[in-house]
Amino acid sequence: MFIEYELADGTIVLVEVDEETAAFLRENDRETRNADRRERYHAPYHLDALDYEGDAYAYHETPERLCIRKEDRERLQQAVDLLTPTQWRRMEMLMDGMSIHQIAAEEEADYASVYESIQAAKKKIKKSL
Repeated sequence: MFIEYELADGTIVLVEVDEETAAFLRENDRETRNADRRERYHAPYHLDALDYEGDAYAYHETPERLCIRKEDRERLQQAVDLLTPTQWRRMEMLMDGMSIHQIAAEEEADYASVYESIQAAKKKIKKSL
């Protein structure tokens, strides 16, 4: 049986191989194309890279991503530090899933004051980021 085989320089040649080898090469090409597609569309490194290239190419956080994540965390902390204790407490309750009505009831405060406090906190965070 003859199969078309692409060389490293891009030229295509016909190579005679037995059925078992041809089946293996077709399956290997299919797996490689699928892995390349997953890598392009879903992640900078695909999970199958571990099978192909070893642990060095498997999905791990890159130093660049770690540095960016650290910088983002520091900027967010600086933004949160600008909030008053009341604004921070109310934002925490909001992030925990409480509605503004529930926050106002728990703090025995007026709905409008809680709403304005949360809006001011959001504005401070957006401005500092």
